[in-house]
Amino acid sequence: MADDAIHLFQVIESAVRSGDLQRVVLSRPTQRSDTTASRVDIRPVTLREQQSYQWSRQLGSQVFHQNCDPPATLTALRESIGTAYRHIHLTVRGQQWAARFSRRGRCRLIQEDHLKKTFATDMNVEHNRRHSYLIPDGQAVPFLVETGIMTPAGKVRSKHFHKFRQVNRYIEFIADVIDRLPQDDLIHIVDFGCGKSYLTFATHYYFTYVEQRRVSITGLDRRRDVVESCDRIVQTLGLSGIRFEQGDIATFSPQEHVHLAVSLHACDIATDDSLAQAVKWGTDVILAVPCCQHELNATVQTGQIPLLSRHGIMQERFCSLATDAIRAALLEEVGYQTQVLEFVGMQHTARNLLIRAVRRPSRVSTPHSSNREHEMNRFCDAFEIPVLHLQRRLRELNITAFPQDVKPR
Repeated sequence: MADDAIHLFQVIESAVRSGDLQRVVLSRPTQRSDTTASRVDIRPVTLREQQSYQWSRQLGSQVFHQNCDPPATLTALRESIGTAYRHIHLTVRGQQWAARFSRRGRCRLIQEDHLKKTFATDMNVEHNRRHSYLIPDGQAVPFLVETGIMTPAGKVRSKHFHKFRQVNRYIEFIADVIDRLPQDDLIHIVDFGCGKSYLTFATHYYFTYVEQRRVSITGLDRRRDVVESCDRIVQTLGLSGIRFEQGDIATFSPQEHVHLAVSLHACDIATDDSLAQAVKWGTDVILAVPCCQHELNATVQTGQIPLLSRHGIMQERFCSLATDAIRAALLEEVGYQTQVLEFVGMQHTARNLLIRAVRRPSRVSTPHSSNREHEMNRFCDAFEIPVLHLQRRLRELNITAFPQDVKPR
């Protein structure tokens, strides 16, 4: 074995054992066939608190995934490098390596200074692309290719990079609470108002291919053309465990317990309807990105909110924030641990907040329940805020949330 090849395997083995291996790309297969992947991407993943490596093999327009533990990864790399693949690109923390094997098996290994390479490119774009995404750039993902976000070669299209970042950010929110979902059983998911379903397909991809969990996902939307478009993607990609229905949030009745309910950019009070339904079902985890919060803004009278109501844009933003604060408080009161988090940067959209609610083990009031009710009443009194749609829906469903409601003005 050539000296450079020995050095290459020493670098790989050391990086795997230390946990510093960030990515390996195998390309230029020695033999081309329909069953040989043109490219293999290997990256670290954490599965059930254990370090593993995900192997992604690209065959035509499809990508196949396999998770291997560190010893199996080292064995497979030794069997593949220089024999099955002649080009290797290796990323270890802070460094990049490129290895090229000749047809005679001679290896040439080059180490590159990753930081120098980074500063030689556009800083903003590179900062985004260096982020350790759960769905990486440069690896063809069928649903992203089909929806136009990626090219067939796996390159994120520049005009869609913000959407690519949004998809990954959303998956991060799920990854943070995945331990609150079934570990071995089928995970039932409902997506209210799924629209074009970028994030519905991202949910399916993450659970099915990254986490290797079984899911049953229902995407619900009122528009028939949207449902038909999503169905075509399902059929084209041959996906299982995901389906789309035309229907209304308020009348949809799941056949199984819903573990994860998603409402992303459901307009105005449609967000409240989806939250109320999820609470009614006792859903384990709720993710909601509110949109177009017009309800409160439409009730505000001239001069009702000092200073802010002089300026339409400021009043609108205050009403949006106040509505979401009330939604979060109501979810807390009916048994959920709730967070309001930034979804995407303000430079992309002003509708950038995500409400994540995880059901507490018991509906028993927490020690802070009375304080939250007091804060809610003080807040609504201060700004003359009436009872909003979510509070009315919870009352209609006989779900208690702050019984001493502020009376409508």
